[in-house]
Amino acid sequence: MIKTLNKTKFLIDFGGFYGSIHSSFIDDKIQYNGINEDNVNYKETYKDYCIEYLELLNNILDLNLEFIQIESPKFYNFTNDKIEAEINENDFNRLKDTYLNDKEFIDYINENSKSYDGFMSFYNGFDEVVKEDEILLQYMFNYILKEYNDDIYLMESDFEIIENN
Repeated sequence: MIKTLNKTKFLIDFGGFYGSIHSSFIDDKIQYNGINEDNVNYKETYKDYCIEYLELLNNILDLNLEFIQIESPKFYNFTNDKIEAEINENDFNRLKDTYLNDKEFIDYINENSKSYDGFMSFYNGFDEVVKEDEILLQYMFNYILKEYNDDIYLMESDFEIIENN
């Protein structure tokens, strides 16, 4: 990702839309509102959902994350959709002040950045992860979402089903 104008772009692994609770929320809202699935503009609906997701995350964490786009894999057999977001320098510094001296967070990074059978880590351990802002942010938000994910699930009124014209 790129750092520009004191902002850093990074990816938030919110669980994506393939076989997730998020796709269930969307499907339920489509069914509840009697919308024909063939008329749903899923690309725009997913975008609206992600914008609302970030808004809730911002409210919970008192941040000003900005939505950039949804990053969707070509194939869903290895990964799921992620939100590409941007964080300003002040918010990022507040997160670093909170987490970079937190033993549980450091242990989390050390454990989750290890290489294992079938995966070779390019950022093995806390000392390597903190060298790259966008990688550090990804680990931070994976850690944060473990705690707050139940609070961020969107209810029916939090996002809009966008229909094709």
